[in-house]
Amino acid sequence: MSVLVTGEAVALRVQPAHYAARALSALIDYVAYLIVYVALFVSAAWLLSALQVRFDLLMNAALILLTVFTTVAIPCAVETFSRGRSLGKLALGLRVVRADGGAISFRHALIRALLWQFEVLATGGGVAALVGLLSPSSRRLGDMLAGTLAVSERARAPRPEQIVLSPHLYGWIPQADVSPVPAGLHYRIVQFLTSASQRTPESRQERAIELAEELNAFVAPPPPPGTSPEMFLSAVIARSRWEYGQRQQRTEAAAARFRDRMGTLPHGLHLT
Repeated sequence: MSVLVTGEAVALRVQPAHYAARALSALIDYVAYLIVYVALFVSAAWLLSALQVRFDLLMNAALILLTVFTTVAIPCAVETFSRGRSLGKLALGLRVVRADGGAISFRHALIRALLWQFEVLATGGGVAALVGLLSPSSRRLGDMLAGTLAVSERARAPRPEQIVLSPHLYGWIPQADVSPVPAGLHYRIVQFLTSASQRTPESRQERAIELAEELNAFVAPPPPPGTSPEMFLSAVIARSRWEYGQRQQRTEAAAARFRDRMGTLPHGLHLT
């Protein structure tokens, strides 16, 4: 776990992706995009032959278009719509985030995709490996220029000092149907609640709205009118902590009952 200081002087406790995890993630992505490239190339060749077009006249143009599509357009779209995750990152529990811990946008994904061709494809991964090895957070050139960072979502989330539940949510939160929140999203929400007081009002509101939009898919019905995004996040995290405490109590009670039963067994009786 390391501390990332944002441009607003907010200290975020993050777990940067391990160097080996990033390398394996890049390899998985490379194989996936290579399969897509070969499939599209074969499909294009079949289509041109079916249309009785001389393939040699369009070969160079087709290769350029397919290369740009599979190495820039597809990776950029995947990271944009998945909020910083690709197939390799999904497999290893990684996510690319902004320097302030927020989800990346199209601009960040485009810069990373453009540099990926040079760092990984053109040099066989040599430049990315060298820069990542020298960087304390395993960042490559694309991360440095885009202002992003790859983090591990499987790290233990920091525990907020105190969660304040708004009184008007007392009746809603016990009745709300909360599906299991993904560990990565839970981690980012707790991280935000921990550092919210250090942010500027504009950054605090923007980040709360961003996280609340992600969390909406796991909660029904929506909170009552007048609930701010940060109130919504706090209520869901408070409920998850309460449910965790209830599970711990049930586990401890079951263990105590088991010990009591073991203590009442006749002397010399062994369980097999």
